[in-house]
Amino acid sequence: MTVALGPVKALLEDSVDAAVILDSDRRILYYNRAYAAATELSGRELKARTRAGLHCYDVFPLEICETACAGNKARQLGRSLRMHEISAAHQAEEKTFIVTAAPLDDDHIIEIYRDVTADVRIQKRLKVLLERERNAKEHLEREVAARSSELRQAHAQLIHQEKMSSLGRLVAGIAHELNNPINFVYGNIDFLAQYMEDALRLASLVSDAPDLSPALRQRIDAFKEEIEYEHLVVDARKLIRSIRSGAERTAGIVRDLKTFSRPSATQEETDVVAAIDTTLSLIAPLIKGRVQVDTEIPPNVPCVIANAGHIGQVLMNILTNAAEAIEGAGRIRVTVTVGDDDSEVAIAIADTGTGIPLDIREKIVDPFFTTKEVGEGTGLGLWISENIIRSHGGTLTIASEVGRGSTFTIRLPVGAKAPGRPRTGTPAQSR
Repeated sequence: MTVALGPVKALLEDSVDAAVILDSDRRILYYNRAYAAATELSGRELKARTRAGLHCYDVFPLEICETACAGNKARQLGRSLRMHEISAAHQAEEKTFIVTAAPLDDDHIIEIYRDVTADVRIQKRLKVLLERERNAKEHLEREVAARSSELRQAHAQLIHQEKMSSLGRLVAGIAHELNNPINFVYGNIDFLAQYMEDALRLASLVSDAPDLSPALRQRIDAFKEEIEYEHLVVDARKLIRSIRSGAERTAGIVRDLKTFSRPSATQEETDVVAAIDTTLSLIAPLIKGRVQVDTEIPPNVPCVIANAGHIGQVLMNILTNAAEAIEGAGRIRVTVTVGDDDSEVAIAIADTGTGIPLDIREKIVDPFFTTKEVGEGTGLGLWISENIIRSHGGTLTIASEVGRGSTFTIRLPVGAKAPGRPRTGTPAQSR
């Protein structure tokens, strides 16, 4: 079977991940802009090497190229495969990638390289810090064990307070370091957009000038066709919008990190039902065609006095974890109940995933604890979620059985009486 490469190239062209299409001899047939940047070669040099028929490992060598070529393995297996923490050789600085390879047909292979260098460095640094902290705690606990129970309890409480203070300072420091480069990008993107529009207007004035000679007009039209001028204009505007969107999202994350490092947040009447609906819409691409979501929500659920953004983040963390815990097809059930005296709203999120083993259940909400691979998870999601719920005067409980799934239950006090949003339709709904 032969696969049409045109649609594949179109999908890869604007990807932020480096991508390359190879023939059966591992010669480069196509590469996107991100791949060109990753090779650290000039555009002319890369084109020359490609036209000369050089292999991918001659252009962009990885540590696995000689011993465990991802593309060859994918062809042998007849399916896609993924390799984590792969280093790039001969780069100006050490870089780490997640390499995904897949056979398109008998004659073509696609390889995608995701740069996770920054994530891996931060993860390693945080794990070292946590290990030092755990070692210090164990040392102190051995000393305290020889003392009386009263001194032992007081000392343990002091250690816990110091630990939380250190983590707060660490989070605040990370947020501060991220803030400067993000502000630079966000503060200059509008200028870049204006400069581009001015340049495009200038190009249009030159191109549409009535007194151009036929020869010059022909040269301008030929150059436009060569650089695909119409596509360039559309794509440049799209790139600027994407950069602005990414900067805004990152700035929001930095703001949240700063908020978590100090206990101050604006609280208002928050509709938890609307927050659930919004979160389910956001994770729809993650669960589409794989996980069925059922909701059981009574009418007139009262609002709670809370920080709406933080409650949304808690729901996002728990629902995303639930979806990722399900291997293949499965089901997530979201149930909302209201206390008899309308003093409390409970949100139960149950999944049919793999469940949480008993030996790690006690650690699941510890900061930086994660069962994911390096570069794929920070281990902060549930820790942040529990702290958010606790700061709102609520509780987060976990029930799980290996092989049958897990249930996370959030309980939030209603606080001041506030009417809820009326719901239409049946109490139980499915997505």
